[in-house]
Amino acid sequence: MIGPSIDPTEVGVTGLLWLFLSYGFALYQGANLISEGSDLLLLVPSMAGLVGGVVLPLLGAVPDGAIILFSGLGSVEEAQETLSVGVGALAGSTIMLLTIPFFLSIMGGRVDYGLDGKPDYFGKPKLKLPKAGGLLEDMTTTGVSLTDAVQKGGIVMAWTTLPYFLIQGPALFLHGPTQEVATGEHWWSFAGLVICLIGLAWYMSIQLQQSRADDDRGRRMAVLKKQLQKGAVSLSGAIAAECSALEARAAAEYQSPNDPSTPLTSSSNGNENDDLNPPPAIASYLKELLGDGFRSYDSDNNG
Repeated sequence: MIGPSIDPTEVGVTGLLWLFLSYGFALYQGANLISEGSDLLLLVPSMAGLVGGVVLPLLGAVPDGAIILFSGLGSVEEAQETLSVGVGALAGSTIMLLTIPFFLSIMGGRVDYGLDGKPDYFGKPKLKLPKAGGLLEDMTTTGVSLTDAVQKGGIVMAWTTLPYFLIQGPALFLHGPTQEVATGEHWWSFAGLVICLIGLAWYMSIQLQQSRADDDRGRRMAVLKKQLQKGAVSLSGAIAAECSALEARAAAEYQSPNDPSTPLTSSSNGNENDDLNPPPAIASYLKELLGDGFRSYDSDNNG
């Protein structure tokens, strides 16, 4: 066995519980550090696309990859058994994340359907409970809206089952000694590895395209608001880089191509007061960023 090893039979129930809590705490702290660090990287406009499309998915897979890596350490005989445990733990955690949190997010975010049969997010109240028809009516008259990113993610997730079937198919028909079965599955497992690598590159490409299309704008805005509330980022620091990026993008849209000196905020009606207004893109960004804070101070709701 590579590295220190503790036999569960030598530590007793209390020692095993302590190991369980210690391992869980280490994973919890590590996941929090990865999450906070990656969220801060999203605040850099020049890196937001790369971070949101490539870095975050890879960092999210680090704990799972570490479980499989350390499960395979040691002799071949021990690795065969420990890998089975590691893959089982990985599959169990993945299934749990795909079911319980997704179910809770739908239950917590659902709203009543409008007259058009679609979720009405502008209704007051958004969700009327309890329903006269009980649980059945609750399930048929409430719901959430899915973005294109969620739908594409579901399709990609369905395609990821292909490598499992690729290796599971031959495993159902190969019988005999372990060495003979391993030899028969050798090239099938290699084909599965190649497909997984191709799928990873394809997935990263999709994520990068979605991030560059500004599909993760809501997430970046939520992270920025959170950091502002915590005092980790100043207001000037929060808006400086983003406004610079928006201003550069707006230059091509609002600035005259024949007159580079035309200011971005120049008005078409000649009103000098309009020169003090920011470009529409920056104004929209500032309203979205400062809206929650403004509403908390707007006690009489007069805007």
